[in-house]
Amino acid sequence: MQRWKRELTRRLQQVLVVVVCFALGGQAFPAFNTPNSVDTEGNTCPLADRSGLNCPVLCVLNIEDCPDAIALHECAANERLCDDGECHRSCAEVKNPCLCGKSTTKYKACAAYGKTVTVKNYDSGIKEEQIELACMRQWGLVEDNAAEGDGGGRVDLTVDVWAENATAAAIWGTCPDARDARLTFTENYCLAFYAIVAAEVGLFLLWHIYKRLRESAVVGSRQLCSPEPQQQQQQQVGALAAKGADILEDRKDEVQSGGSSSAETLAAADVFGRDRRLTAAVLPGGMLLMRGFDSNLVGAGLYWLTLATTCGWMALLFVIVLDVYGKVRGEAAYGLLASSGTSMAVFIFVWHITALWMVVVLLCQSRLRNYFRIESPLADARVVQVEARRSAAVETEGVENRLTAWVGRISAKLERRLLLDVAVESCAVERVVAEGCGKWTVLEYHSTRYVLSEDTGCFESHAIELGTTSTQLLRSSGGLSRKQVLERQALIGENLVQVAVPSFGMGMVYELRGFLYLYQLMCMWVWFYFNYYKMACVQLGVILASAVVKVVIRQQSERRIKRLAERRSGCRVLRDGEWAHVDTAALVPGDVVAAEDDMELMFDGCVLGGGAVVDESALTGEATPVRKLPLPSGNSAFDIRAGAGRVHTILAGTRIQQKADGADGGLATHILVLRTRTQTDKGQLVQRMAFSEGTGAVFAGQQRVAMAFLLAYGGIGFALSVWLMGHDTTAWCYGVFVVSQVCSPLLPAALVVGQSVAAARLRGQRLFSVDLPRILLAAKVRVFCFDKTGTLTREGLDFFAVQPISCASVPTFGSETDEAPSGPVRLGLATCHAVTEADGRLIGNPVDIEQFRAVGWQLVDGADTLVSPQGDETAYVERRFVFEHARQSMTVVVHDGDGHVHVFVKGSFEQVGRMAAADSVPSDYATVAAGWARQGCYVLALAHRVLDADETARVAQMTRAQLEAGCALAALVLFRNSLRDDSSAAIAELRQGGTRTVMVTGDAALTGVYVARQCGMVPLHTRVLLGAMELQQKHTDKPQLIWRDATTDEPIADLDGLLAEEDAAASCSTESRPPVELAVTEPAFQQLRASGALDGDLLLRIRVFGRMTPQSKAECIRLHMARAVTAMVGDASNDMAAIRAAHVGLALSAADASIVAPFSSAHRSVGACVTLLREGRAALATSLAAYKFLINYATTMSMLELVQFYFSVIVPQAVWISIDSFITVGLCIAVTQAQTARTLAPSRPTARLIGAHTLASIWGQTLVNISFLYGIMGLLFRQSWFRCNEFDSRDIDTVRWWLLGDNYEAEIISLVCLFQFINGAAVYNFGYRFRRSWYTNYLLVALYCGFMAAVSVLALADPNRFGCLFRINCGNTDVLRDLGYSASSIHIDDYNSPIGHNVLPRQFRWTLWALCVTNVVICLAYEKLVVLGPVGRWVRRWWLSHHGRSKLQLIL
Repeated sequence: MQRWKRELTRRLQQVLVVVVCFALGGQAFPAFNTPNSVDTEGNTCPLADRSGLNCPVLCVLNIEDCPDAIALHECAANERLCDDGECHRSCAEVKNPCLCGKSTTKYKACAAYGKTVTVKNYDSGIKEEQIELACMRQWGLVEDNAAEGDGGGRVDLTVDVWAENATAAAIWGTCPDARDARLTFTENYCLAFYAIVAAEVGLFLLWHIYKRLRESAVVGSRQLCSPEPQQQQQQQVGALAAKGADILEDRKDEVQSGGSSSAETLAAADVFGRDRRLTAAVLPGGMLLMRGFDSNLVGAGLYWLTLATTCGWMALLFVIVLDVYGKVRGEAAYGLLASSGTSMAVFIFVWHITALWMVVVLLCQSRLRNYFRIESPLADARVVQVEARRSAAVETEGVENRLTAWVGRISAKLERRLLLDVAVESCAVERVVAEGCGKWTVLEYHSTRYVLSEDTGCFESHAIELGTTSTQLLRSSGGLSRKQVLERQALIGENLVQVAVPSFGMGMVYELRGFLYLYQLMCMWVWFYFNYYKMACVQLGVILASAVVKVVIRQQSERRIKRLAERRSGCRVLRDGEWAHVDTAALVPGDVVAAEDDMELMFDGCVLGGGAVVDESALTGEATPVRKLPLPSGNSAFDIRAGAGRVHTILAGTRIQQKADGADGGLATHILVLRTRTQTDKGQLVQRMAFSEGTGAVFAGQQRVAMAFLLAYGGIGFALSVWLMGHDTTAWCYGVFVVSQVCSPLLPAALVVGQSVAAARLRGQRLFSVDLPRILLAAKVRVFCFDKTGTLTREGLDFFAVQPISCASVPTFGSETDEAPSGPVRLGLATCHAVTEADGRLIGNPVDIEQFRAVGWQLVDGADTLVSPQGDETAYVERRFVFEHARQSMTVVVHDGDGHVHVFVKGSFEQVGRMAAADSVPSDYATVAAGWARQGCYVLALAHRVLDADETARVAQMTRAQLEAGCALAALVLFRNSLRDDSSAAIAELRQGGTRTVMVTGDAALTGVYVARQCGMVPLHTRVLLGAMELQQKHTDKPQLIWRDATTDEPIADLDGLLAEEDAAASCSTESRPPVELAVTEPAFQQLRASGALDGDLLLRIRVFGRMTPQSKAECIRLHMARAVTAMVGDASNDMAAIRAAHVGLALSAADASIVAPFSSAHRSVGACVTLLREGRAALATSLAAYKFLINYATTMSMLELVQFYFSVIVPQAVWISIDSFITVGLCIAVTQAQTARTLAPSRPTARLIGAHTLASIWGQTLVNISFLYGIMGLLFRQSWFRCNEFDSRDIDTVRWWLLGDNYEAEIISLVCLFQFINGAAVYNFGYRFRRSWYTNYLLVALYCGFMAAVSVLALADPNRFGCLFRINCGNTDVLRDLGYSASSIHIDDYNSPIGHNVLPRQFRWTLWALCVTNVVICLAYEKLVVLGPVGRWVRRWWLSHHGRSKLQLIL
């Protein structure tokens, strides 16, 4: 115990010494031990002999006094003896080494001694005297037993030290240390440098003053506008005016990007006041700030001067580095800057100035060009700077903690202060001249044209509105005149969404402009300066390779978007009354285009005449061809986005499979162009993908914190390096080495490479992605929402039965039948649909097709004439009102063969029951219909009435509401919808994978409940409560939300109390019991949403959302997104709004490559959901593994450098090159090749770069590695063969780092850290739950085994050529022979070591190898058993039991 206390006291004293030394200063010398002071027994080390030492020059007054060993008495006939002691043809250019830079000395040099000497008991403190004495002995000037300080053995020759006024017969030619040549900083090139810098500073100051004076008169010239077209902007002018002052005063009140705001300017309106200037600091989200600039010749010159100055600073660093290598003035090093000390001081100064200059340039790069222009009114501008607030990154639930939130707030404030949260783009202003129409001033921003208004002096985007009713649109059927086309082309621009993909070279330039690359470049300058050019070249290669990977990945994505966006073809257009062939890029709203088979549309339009069958799979994901009908002749309302307008609308990106000329009475199929460019749905999608700032990585917030930690860690390493290597400029360079290793150049690529690998695997399974960052987001999905029909169930519906309603005195239900009963019901089933025929194939809604097939009728002459199977009945559809989601019904007007006119209404049983005549609705109507729905039937209702003679006469003028009024219920139409084969398995795997599944369907809620039970989304015996809006007797005017048991229809009085009781019972029960599930109808959903009830936990208790419109589906998805990362999968156009709104949207689309959603699967299978989540989780886990591997590399490398700096040694250069160029790069690539797990794990991979799990993994490995490194170094100091043979840096200039590796210390550090570097990849290759077992990563296994074998050979083998390449277990040839090793094949430079080798004893080699293997095993065991294994799981359970759960708890 006493010994332990003494040891602890001694260690504490050592720590105190460290602190004191650090405070007072230090040198490149171990702080805790003096090299070669004592041996393992505590005895003073004997001084060792030192061989291979060179003798200094001997200078004599009389050349005859030179000893015979170094005398040269005769020269060749044509040569003469010169003052350097050698024979030359001419002595004119020969320098006398005895002068030592003086011209008064008369000494001449003896010949150089061609041999080396050995010094006994070499002492570095008196090494000069020892070497001189040994040389004198060798030359016979002294006796062998003479000691240091004795005079010479010859009385007539006394050797003295060199002195300028020496009088001795002989002196040593060891010149005194000359004072370093000093730079006076008044040299011509220095004066030129001062003049250039002063001139530039003066020019920039004068320009700034001039610019401010010129721009002071330009008040109110900046424009705040919305990217929405002008018509939409004007709707909210007043709203923005009311908020204008608040926007300027308080950034927190900014307008959110979700809404469209009006266009307002400082000049045109007094919203913000003329005495205030709009700046990016007060720019609201979703708005654009436009500032006009005019060119200036002086400013342009200063801009190019700025770029030249940037290059000049880099060139200056390059010149200083070349000067170190003697490439500036001849072959002499420091020929320009006089000495190493001055050179290093100048380099460090220029390095800091360059770094500061580059940081400023990068911060201002998007605004730099316009700074050197003069701001002007927009009407006079040649360039407009457009500024937009960047959208916030998507953060996954459970990622943020207090630390990340704190760092995030600081980062956000810094970004706002430096305006880094504002995207800036300069757009050239063009003057467009349309012959005979006028002139316009325009600019293009994100493929949208903005036109300068002469009235307001502001830029506005335009949308040509052709009308909102069918009558208004039909007026445009005559096409446009040439003048109209030219005017509209000037206002809207070319019909193309242009996606610019930079060349590879420009892509590299854009990539390398980042701050991380600047950091790495500045570190590389230090490496080059420090004669570390080989490793600097390797590191630069790694940096460029990382940049190339990122650029290639980005360009692949951009080219994919470009292929989808920039499609053009020819078409026939009606202009000036004649048909002409034009390019689709020349189309404008109002053009009339002739439809052609297999024609792909590049615009949004409506069908004027005829009809068409189109394929919308590339845009909407709808695999079934869709029939498009011509606009009706009445004055019905038209909305291109919703309602009845959709059946007449053909969207950009769709393809016409077959036109139907004459479908409406002989007219050809013509399409009216309504929207072009970015005003189309496809254009807006492409615009968001091509010009958005990205969805934000799951690492966004964590990355800032991780970088802050790395920089802090690097700062600590820098400080320790400066202390360990001495407080001088050399130590500064070594400190930069540590900092440069902390942040690997591979780190940026490591965080995204996983998503690229996953994207390739997804493509192999025909699951495509156009937004790669969302692959990592898919890993964090906690709620997966499903459409029902066509997604969970098969695409088609099977006709099941018809249940007619008897309209006697009391309406009652008849018996269901699988055959359509004769009479109005059969006529309604045969005609109430939108089915058409093309190439013998029925086209239309799958429900309509199945219904039509069930009655067996046939289409004749298009879709409006129908004949019964027997041919005895004929019907003609005079008017057809297509299905609308808002009305949940469709209506047709039919003439039968007897001259009667019928009106049929078909739709959801709830809607038709509400609109039908009350006396035709059976009393048990809702019960019967709900009963069929509970059995999984798709239930529709059919209503009917016959028009009287008066109504028949004016049927063409009657509105839809008038036609539907008074219809009587006729029947329930029932369909069956079977599950897909893999739906149940997919839902089960998602539940097992910890993902909540939700159904969001347009079908009845009860049908949704039935399907949910069938697929396992709701357990079979679980109680389900259905919420619906019902009319109560006391409140007949206003429906109320009523909850009922979905099975028994029993009302629930207190839902909250029931749920609380069920939750309490479930928590107390030892048996697993399913919770109560909830389902709601669309009206109930809207009621709950309006009341705020869905803001709490109720939303996440609802399993089925029924009768949801497309808009309601999107609203439901957004509500879920506010609580957790949410995915949505669907198959049809009515799901697209929800799919695009979700964090992760998946469309089951027949198109192999589409812009349907971020993800689209050509396999129409729910299993794609599971595949996407598996690949996403594997990608996130892989990216995090690569990140941890590189952080482990950084900590191990910094630890290595600090240890080697402590001993003032440097591991051999070959080891550095192997680590940075082969081991790190190769293993980092191999880590990303881990295979995806076959099943979903019950949890998601962490996205916390600094979370407890990640830090435990990284720092646990680091501590284990540090312990073994320090322990092995301690073991080394216990070896008798090592003590007294330690490396003593006092005899070496630490600037010459390449002389610091030929020793035992550097060798041991190299071997231990090589094992640790390699093992880091294996540690993070463990599959855990999201990737397969480690041995399936064949590339990593091969590299790991190969590298481990190679390092083992280095550690264990006797001296050989391979080991000598790394200068490990090797030495000088003669020394190796003396040690008994064969050295015939070894040819290396001599060792910079007193003993001439670093060969470890065989026994110690095996001991060292065993310890390194133990280190490897412990690291693997720690990761497998502690971090990922039972220990980690126990710690997690303990933490949760004591601190609770911070994550949102979901009912799976």
